Amino acid sequence: LLSCSSTPSHIVPKKKIKIMADEQERRLVSIMVKPKAGVDAVALYDKIKSEVTSQEEYKIKWDDACKVENGKIYTSFTIALEADFDEEVMEVIECMEDEVEDQQITYQAAMEG
Repeated sequence: LLSCSSTPSHIVPKKKIKIMADEQERRLVSIMVKPKAGVDAVALYDKIKSEVTSQEEYKIKWDDACKVENGKIYTSFTIALEADFDEEVMEVIECMEDEVEDQQITYQAAMEG
């Protein structure tokens, strides 16, 4: 049994970073995406950036480029703090099952004004 106080190992602790007060409160999220065998990592990243757009008010912003290491894509994005980024981003990537073998969050930080 899991108690409410236990934290699953895949959960990354939230950290706070200060930003300008006039900006929207944002969250920085770094992720890893493992393409399926034979899928071009850079082409897949371009597809993710164009198709994973979230709701307009959340103003998702992807890194322009990604890092590809050992066949895995490493990148980050910012999204509104109030957005459920797991639903808005990670579940959408997970649904790209013909091209994506695995994906996970590697870091997240709330950037509060």
